[in-house]
Amino acid sequence: MSKVSIRDVATHAGVSIATVSHVINNTRFVRPETKELVLKSIQELHYSPDATARSFKTGKRNLIAFVVPDISNDFFSSLIEEIENVISKEGYHLIVVNTKETKERELENLRVLSGGIVDGFLLASTMETYEEISKIVPSTMPMVLVDRSLPGCPRDTVTVSNYHAMHSAVEFLIQKGHKKIGYLTGLPRISTTSERLSAYQDAMEKHHLFSKSLIRMGTSMSTCVSENLDSLLEEGCTALVISNNVMAVEAMMLLYVKGLDTPHKVELVGYKDSEQLQYGLHHMHLIRQPVSELGRAAGKQILERLNHPDLPTQKLLLQAEFIPKKANIQSKNLDT
Repeated sequence: MSKVSIRDVATHAGVSIATVSHVINNTRFVRPETKELVLKSIQELHYSPDATARSFKTGKRNLIAFVVPDISNDFFSSLIEEIENVISKEGYHLIVVNTKETKERELENLRVLSGGIVDGFLLASTMETYEEISKIVPSTMPMVLVDRSLPGCPRDTVTVSNYHAMHSAVEFLIQKGHKKIGYLTGLPRISTTSERLSAYQDAMEKHHLFSKSLIRMGTSMSTCVSENLDSLLEEGCTALVISNNVMAVEAMMLLYVKGLDTPHKVELVGYKDSEQLQYGLHHMHLIRQPVSELGRAAGKQILERLNHPDLPTQKLLLQAEFIPKKANIQSKNLDT
């Protein structure tokens, strides 16, 4: 049996081939009753548009790549879901690439995808400067940086400011009487890490409590948490601030194993970086990121850039919020 063609659909619906094309590609207004006829014919004939032929004709593949550093992190999986919900309504599909916080993997994937495979990028970069990316990705390729910014980047960015929330969290612990507040952070080259650490340091210095001995560097993933946690406990820390959701959950579980149940012996500030349920978050104070809003905004921005490539650069900044434990417990559907 031969494959159903666009001509077959047009004949079945009693319209022109051009009208069927406009309905499929949403390139021109078609009267609702005519559009309904075409869609009904497509369904009855089981017509599947030839994506390859269409891409040659339009120059579009209707594919957007999202390059993420850690797909196992609930924060990024939540972003993926929100972005996909937005772009799918406009006929785009999402390709997800996992770099595992590795520069080499990120550059290699950008190099491959820039060869005409996708129409545009969403990027949560593990790089230190935009210059590293500009050598690979053409300036004409639509791209939006998500969650993480880069120095000297002329591209659209959709990010979250954590400074005020982090500063408030540390102030909160200090007001409760803690003087040794340990800080467990991720990769120092990442913009989110730098901003959060700066807020912690400013709050501690304000009260003359800052010491570099209270800071431990992790990887932004669930490695090195145990040894860094032990080291901070040996420093005599009575409270800990942990700068991302993955490390926060693991630290809480390790403290439980040690019998240092929170918050009675060690008080924790962690991150709520996902709408998904995460074990143990009700045991700690939280900095909550607007992850759903961030994902939707990123999806809308890449569509805007694809449709209007000559628009001025857009910089959208959302705000995180600090939620003390009592308010955290009262919030619905936060954890189990």
